[in-house]
Amino acid sequence: MPRQFSNRNEALWKPSCSRRNFLLRGTLALAAGGTIAASGNLLRAAEFGPAFSGVSSASARADAANKFSGIFAILSTPFDPADEIVWDDLQREVNFCVRAGVQGMVWPQLFAEFNHLSEGERRRGAEVILRTTAGRAPVVIGVQAPERGLAIDFARHAQSHGARAVISLPPYTGAQTLEASRDYYQALAQAVPLPVFIQNSGPPWGTALPVDFVIGLARENPQFGYVKEEVAPVAHRIGEYTRSGVMKGIFSGNGGRNFLDEFAHGANGTMPACEFIEADVKICSLAIQNRMEEARGIFAKLLPMINLEGIYGVAFAKEVLVRRGIFTSAKVRGVAGEALDAKDREELEAWWKELAPELLSPPLSWNSPSGG
Repeated sequence: MPRQFSNRNEALWKPSCSRRNFLLRGTLALAAGGTIAASGNLLRAAEFGPAFSGVSSASARADAANKFSGIFAILSTPFDPADEIVWDDLQREVNFCVRAGVQGMVWPQLFAEFNHLSEGERRRGAEVILRTTAGRAPVVIGVQAPERGLAIDFARHAQSHGARAVISLPPYTGAQTLEASRDYYQALAQAVPLPVFIQNSGPPWGTALPVDFVIGLARENPQFGYVKEEVAPVAHRIGEYTRSGVMKGIFSGNGGRNFLDEFAHGANGTMPACEFIEADVKICSLAIQNRMEEARGIFAKLLPMINLEGIYGVAFAKEVLVRRGIFTSAKVRGVAGEALDAKDREELEAWWKELAPELLSPPLSWNSPSGG
């Protein structure tokens, strides 16, 4: 059965105050049976769209729909021991993230092993995720590819199946200059009218884009007012994006390792891997309510897990997803053997006990949209 939350945890999901210029207009509420549902987005007061305040104009709704904030889960791709995608596991992952209260989902990026997926798998995966989500949360589809034409095809496919935005690394093969990056992103924007998240991770995944370059793109075209920033010092770069006044969605990555500092500098949200995503959602909710001591308390429990993820990568995330009954295999495509040894698992188990009170218990089946 879904976990029944204590009064303390129930109160956590009922925001009561603002943090500086932040408001939690969309509430995070407990749905029937103790499951967590997102009934709105976490938005800055200055970005709060009239579509969320009862204004019915189509232009206002469209403007508000393109403002993203909160916790956007980076989905992993499940493989069986023969390296075939387990589509049922992918659906369970989506339903788990929705039940955990995420404000959005992203696939396929680095933790989805996008560079080990075929074109057909990427298209089918996008369709499965969008169909399973069924409008319960925004989905952002990754479209980076070795050549521009294929990235454009992925973007058009994503739009045709209901993606709310696309995300892409800059060119990571061939010319990796700022000019090549500018041409690439402009081609994406010309191909689809969706918001285009610029994922700035640095080498080997393309050149590290300067902040003023990203801001310049956003000034020229509001489709580029969205960034996932992972180049150090991330928090200070986020501060620059915030002060520019042109960015609509400023996100960090790196597993959410420094999210509270990034939040203080103006981040709208972060995009962590999803194995402990409900803890990320709680931390974000508390921070927006200015309940920083509580936010840091949960963050302190989560940080050792983020550190293990940073060392062992997607193999760690998949190990956790198997333990949580979401994946049936922790296989990383093309990799033989196991990344974690017995001592690593002991460390995982020790920190799991600390974090467990903040986690959802597995329901009878993650396959159900309600989690039951």
